[in-house]
Order: sequence, then C-alpha cells, then structure tokens
Amino acid sequence: MLFKILFPALFLTGVYFLIKSIGWIMQVYAGPKIEFPARTADNIIKIDKPGDYEIAYKRPSLTGVIPSNYALTLFRNADQQEVNVVGSVNLLGMRKDLSGNRIVPVASFSIDQPGTYTLRAIESESFKVGDKLLITAKTGAKGFLAIFAILISAIALIAGLVLSILAWMNKL
Repeated sequence: MLFKILFPALFLTGVYFLIKSIGWIMQVYAGPKIEFPARTADNIIKIDKPGDYEIAYKRPSLTGVIPSNYALTLFRNADQQEVNVVGSVNLLGMRKDLSGNRIVPVASFSIDQPGTYTLRAIESESFKVGDKLLITAKTGAKGFLAIFAILISAIALIAGLVLSILAWMNKL
C-alpha cells in the first residue's frame, strides 16, 4: 500500500520540478541578445545594465572548427575608454539554438556602467558567410545546473511513472 502512494508522489514531484527547471533554463538563456555579422569590423552596441557579458560565435552548421585567431576590442563611446575583453574559447559552454546553429562562447567582458559601446573585430580568414557574433549576459554555471536539474527531474518523472504502474498492477 505504501508503494501506491510513494511512487505517484515521486512522479508528481518529477513533473513539478521538470516544469520548474525548464522555466529556469528559459530564464538563463532567453535574456537580451545583441547579434551582428562576424565579418563587420565595427559594431555599435547598446548595453542597458552593468554586469558580466559573453561574446559567442554563432555558426549555422553542426560541424567545422570555431575560429580562434581573431582580436576583439571594446570601447565605451562616451569617453573612448577601452574595456578589457578576455578571449577564451569555451567548448563546454557550447549550445545549439532551435535553428541548428552552434553557439560557442569565445570571449567575455565586464562593464561597470550602461551605455553605447563599439566592438571592433579584426576579421579572421576562418570567418564564413553567415557567421555571427552574439553578445549575451554571462550564464556561467547556471546553464549547466539547469540542464542537470532537467535530467534529474526527468529521471524522477519516468521512474515514478513506471514504478506507479507496476505498484498498481501489484507487480512489486
């Protein structure tokens, strides 16, 4: 009799946390994005709030090498002060969007005041037509934790459902 209560509770808990974790991953990756072609030299961007940001390389293909031999510089337009851009290709932070584009973080920067900035990208011969640079708020480990939460809650949902069916059929 205990299993007929315990396993459906596990199933309902899995459903609840799966919905919550999907909402959490949507909040992590659905923030404001600034996107522009990678082949343009100067891009003027407007950033509304201070914080940590990442520059990601967006390529519309599933295969191919992500270019790493380029230089990015960022200047605040108000006083032409250069913002430190740290280049580091993060293949573990790679993700795909619904169109099948690969998005790989390649640099990060931190700003202390909102405003208009100019991003200069020295073009690499590896840039292809259709490649884009994408500026988003830095997600850090939040994205990994959200995916991990989805996996754990999905396992709880499936295990609760299967064990509930077996318990109600008196097979346990």
